[in-house]
Amino acid sequence: MKQVPFKFGEVVTGEHFTNREDEINKLRSNFISLQNTIIISPRRYGKSSLVKEAAERFVQKEKGYFFCFFDLMYIYSEEEFYNQFATKILKATSNKVEEFLQLAKNVLKGTRVTINTGTGEPALELGVNYIKDNIDTILNLPQIIAGKKKKKVIICIDEFQNISRFKQHEKLQGRLRSIWQHHKNVGYLLYGSKQTMMIEIFHKTNGPFYKFGETIYLNRIHKDRLREYVQQAFHSTGKEISGEICNRIIDTIENHPYYLQQFARNTWLISEEKVTEADFIEAKRSLISENLNFYNELLDNLTNYQVNFLRALLNKEEQLYSSEVIYSYKLGSSANIRRMYIAFVNKGIIIKEGGKIIFADPVFKLIAEQRFLPQ
Repeated sequence: MKQVPFKFGEVVTGEHFTNREDEINKLRSNFISLQNTIIISPRRYGKSSLVKEAAERFVQKEKGYFFCFFDLMYIYSEEEFYNQFATKILKATSNKVEEFLQLAKNVLKGTRVTINTGTGEPALELGVNYIKDNIDTILNLPQIIAGKKKKKVIICIDEFQNISRFKQHEKLQGRLRSIWQHHKNVGYLLYGSKQTMMIEIFHKTNGPFYKFGETIYLNRIHKDRLREYVQQAFHSTGKEISGEICNRIIDTIENHPYYLQQFARNTWLISEEKVTEADFIEAKRSLISENLNFYNELLDNLTNYQVNFLRALLNKEEQLYSSEVIYSYKLGSSANIRRMYIAFVNKGIIIKEGGKIIFADPVFKLIAEQRFLPQ
């Protein structure tokens, strides 16, 4: 059996990466100039894949750069942040465990290094007292190593908005900004999927990270590029898919890159030599079914007000705060609408795009349509 030409559920690079040439060119330019960059987009828009793809292409052509990737998804305290920050940087700038140990010994004197007996990977254990006495050294680590190795360092931190869940996070943000802004041989790429929190961190005029770097808002990929990608992927495995069905797949998932991979994969698995209307229908059913469990708990615990709010959005009501809409959909009050809007934004269900409230997750929208609108 031929290999499925679509991939989802993990960071995607190389042949599976869906065209974002403009964004890659922008990141390349920023890497060269060490321009700090912030990427903001909804969940599953491909931020991590974009960063990894841009970095991989960059290092194939440019020498003298280290890339350090750091994810705050499962970092819950400031102490963990410092430990992971220092460990990731030493790993990214070391070729061997011995070099890691030597760097730790020379730059972070007195630290304890542990070696995972299963993987052989080294890690730092910075105690609370050590961190307290050496915060500036830890945060200056990329600049110090860049100077020692005469190379440039690009620090890529995913889900950066999670820094807001640390105790005294505003103080930490201020400390990061005060030190990082003086780094001459280091560039910072900070990205996250909770738009409201990311905007709060980077666009609040009195916030520590205000105007820290160039902001890139990741939008949906143009339909023509997605159609070309899907048709080429089918063709490369000896299958045919019409432009009309291709367009319907893209329209169904509203140009969403993650769901495009999943929907196209389902279609490829179901189809024979040529994709049929029946294949499309079955692949769409599978797409909804595969994602249903992810949303079941959320859907089952919605209040009547929340269900009515979603119905209003599904019916494309634009004047949500008007007395007519509030009365027709039994939404209670303007304050109640505001609370529901914030709650759904925080859950990654809806976003505001072009001044309009839209569903950030098109598959959730499909599921909600089935459940809450007359069929």
